[in-house]
Amino acid sequence: MDKALKVLVVLVLVLSIVAVVMELKLYGQRDELKGRTVKLSDYVARIANTIEVPQTNADLVARDATHIKIMPEQLKQYYKMGEDGKPSKVTTGTGTLDAVLVDVLVNAGRQFDRLNDTRTGLEQTRGTLGETSNTLVKTEGVLTDTKTTLAKTETDLAATKKDVEKKAGEITDLNGQVETAKADIDKKSGEIAKLSEKVSDGESKIEAGKRYIQKLEKDLKVCQGQFDTNAIPRGLQGQITVVNTNWNFVVMDILPDSAMIPLTDLTIQREDKLVGKIRISEVRRDQRVALGEILLDYQQMPPLRGDNVFY
Repeated sequence: MDKALKVLVVLVLVLSIVAVVMELKLYGQRDELKGRTVKLSDYVARIANTIEVPQTNADLVARDATHIKIMPEQLKQYYKMGEDGKPSKVTTGTGTLDAVLVDVLVNAGRQFDRLNDTRTGLEQTRGTLGETSNTLVKTEGVLTDTKTTLAKTETDLAATKKDVEKKAGEITDLNGQVETAKADIDKKSGEIAKLSEKVSDGESKIEAGKRYIQKLEKDLKVCQGQFDTNAIPRGLQGQITVVNTNWNFVVMDILPDSAMIPLTDLTIQREDKLVGKIRISEVRRDQRVALGEILLDYQQMPPLRGDNVFY
């Protein structure tokens, strides 16, 4: 019996020693577990403070958001407190650590979804920005070309302005020339008026000459009854002293013994060349001159002063 009791005492003593050792180990682990739990609770509270709580509007932006606020006491309520103020065996629902962590998890998931939506929108914005950048590069190229064209246009415009100024000067000179020409025209108009008067006077003289020729023709008819054209001696009859090609007649000096009469055709000769023929219109024996009409059908060359007249 004593031996059994001794064994039991020894066993109890060993177990006591083991229990003390285990308690010492558990105490160290308890401190480690407590420190770890405190640090975990602190960082969970900090992390929760970075999570946004979505509002009722769909377009949530950061400046409109609120953040989760967790008190340290909330992280200690593993069990739900009963109506008697004592912890119950319930570990879920309002007032428990589980509810707090579920709320953090739900809002973290929502924030993650918003982050993904923002990432997608950012990718789209990046693509749009790339297209906009390409468009901007093209626009800058077009702008550069436009600037070059504008510079060329300004140069052309400056040259055009110079040409316009030059042309304006030329126009001014031409206007001066026009005024001068108008003055010359006025002067020429006066001269033309004077010449017209002379022409009128000449036409009057022509009419008078025609009437005089008619008179001569009448006198010729009378003379033809009194004279015979065959009575004119052949040979030199006179020499041309005046030639009027405008009125187609000549004036000639006749020899004292010339017997020419009107309507007699005479030959004009220069040295040994035939010039043409004339027809006597009037004979003035007292002045020893005769008038003759140039016969164009026989003309070889224009009569000149000094040409001899033969019958």
